[in-house]
Amino acid sequence: MAGNTIYVQGSYVDIHDNQTVNLSVDKAQLRIGDNQLAPMESDVPDVLADSELWHKVQQAGWVDDVGQPTVSRPEAAMIADMLAERLGIANKWKFFEQLWHRNNMRGDYNTALDQRKTLKFQERLKTVLG
Repeated sequence: MAGNTIYVQGSYVDIHDNQTVNLSVDKAQLRIGDNQLAPMESDVPDVLADSELWHKVQQAGWVDDVGQPTVSRPEAAMIADMLAERLGIANKWKFFEQLWHRNNMRGDYNTALDQRKTLKFQERLKTVLG
């Protein structure tokens, strides 16, 4: 089955009998034998990559060098909501779900609204983004 794509959030993958497998592994380094491959390149769209707000989110440590979130799913949804609002990104959930290889970010956002710690994170987010 050539051309399969597997998204992994764990730390170990064991695949047998496939000729071509594309892997997207969050926060990992890829090794084949004794060779380490170069880190994944960022696929961050220009609307974010060119934004001062995106750079502030990176500096806060909430997204990594390739643009993947380092915070919880509800916190990532809060970041996505605020960035989309301030940068005029239409279809925010679809946009960030594609970027972050996630589903149901709207549900993550609703979960965030029900969590007490969200208020503290929202305040930090507002402070960082100004």
